[in-house]
Amino acid sequence: MKEIGNVLDRIHEHMDKTDRIEPQYRQAFHELDKNIRAMKRVQDDNAATQLASLDKQARFLAARFETEHPQIGALILRLSALLQGMGV
Repeated sequence: MKEIGNVLDRIHEHMDKTDRIEPQYRQAFHELDKNIRAMKRVQDDNAATQLASLDKQARFLAARFETEHPQIGALILRLSALLQGMGV
């Protein structure tokens, strides 16, 4: 779980250095980040469902960032892989 936090932090760093990110994608990532961090704090019976949903969100965002912001897209794909490794 620590590695997920590290990847989220790295994505934030890259996003902070880039002005050209469309606001809806920036907001979508912030929502994903918030949901992942909340899921990390609370693990319950719905964890597998939550992980699958978060992974789907991450893969969708990675595809959106890939063209114009490949470093951010790659980091979000790494995040997706980490979520999958948790049991998705």
